[in-house]
Amino acid sequence: MFVQTTTSPPLRAPASADGIRPRAALVSIEGFPFAVQSSAGAERTARRIAQRALATRDFLHRVVGVGPRLSLRVLDRKDWLRYADDDWYGAPHVSHDGELIFGTEQADEWDDVSDYLVRRMPARELARLVAVHGVDARNRRGPSLDRFAESRVAHDVARLLIAQQRIVCPSRWLEEAFASYVLVAVLGATDPSGLRLVG
Repeated sequence: MFVQTTTSPPLRAPASADGIRPRAALVSIEGFPFAVQSSAGAERTARRIAQRALATRDFLHRVVGVGPRLSLRVLDRKDWLRYADDDWYGAPHVSHDGELIFGTEQADEWDDVSDYLVRRMPARELARLVAVHGVDARNRRGPSLDRFAESRVAHDVARLLIAQQRIVCPSRWLEEAFASYVLVAVLGATDPSGLRLVG
């Protein structure tokens, strides 16, 4: 995980007297064999992310014989303060109640990555990367990593399976290697253009 450059974490919505943060209603997205909720206005993004999660779950069932139990929330910045357990906006994670949480936009940390690549990559290599990913709308020089970040849903679903099955990997890189294999295999089967972003 990349280090956030902001000096202080964002503030959460204030708690009420009973210690519970107020919650706005999320929108339920129908048509999936697991619960999917999103912030109002983010239904299209939630469907796209849920479809990626479903493809990954089905792949895992087919290849390893078991898939994770899924429920999903896709949150805009306002709802992130109410429903997410990770302070940094957009960082995919599993909430305390077992739901996969994604942002409607790429995690803020990916902006830091694009900025880093602008500062450190030779111009020719940077241009090749931008040709594949597109130009970042914020810094206008580095690669836009939003599509790449979203393609990593498969990686997060694979890691959820490891956690739910209580699989203990002798080293972290084995867990990451498994999740990365699942990512590549699922993208190869369902999203070849996304696979190009990873490659």
